[in-house]
Amino acid sequence: MTDLIKHYRQLLGIAKGWATANLAGWCDDLHRDLLARHGAIEIEGRVSANSMNMPQLAAALDDYERRGWPRSRTFSAKGKQAPAKVTPQISQIVKLWGNLDKAGKLNNPSRAGMLGFCGHHVKREITKLDDLTTGECQSIIEALKAWSRR
Repeated sequence: MTDLIKHYRQLLGIAKGWATANLAGWCDDLHRDLLARHGAIEIEGRVSANSMNMPQLAAALDDYERRGWPRSRTFSAKGKQAPAKVTPQISQIVKLWGNLDKAGKLNNPSRAGMLGFCGHHVKREITKLDDLTTGECQSIIEALKAWSRR
């Protein structure tokens, strides 16, 4: 268990580095606030991930994922990443996007166009459909259905 906690702490450091490079205005204070929201306490004058247990560390990593951190979780036996399973919601989004293209309602039917539409709809940049939450997927599905009915 301690090896996994150590691993999660390393992942938090990686996520913090990603956030500093990719999120506008992200700094050490925001990272420490995020840790404190998930249960970290102050050690030697600063909030530290060393004070967090497994569920707290996992929650902090999930928070970074919601902010767009591209975390890779599963690997096959040979060390290569296992293919991601496509959720029914993502499958539905792709299907509806293809139907809109067949109906001639899209100016840009490419993957980039679909990601742009999704990003515009959820008001944040989307680099892959896996970045979407369940609620965001449902909202996009409903928007695509409404568009196809028009």
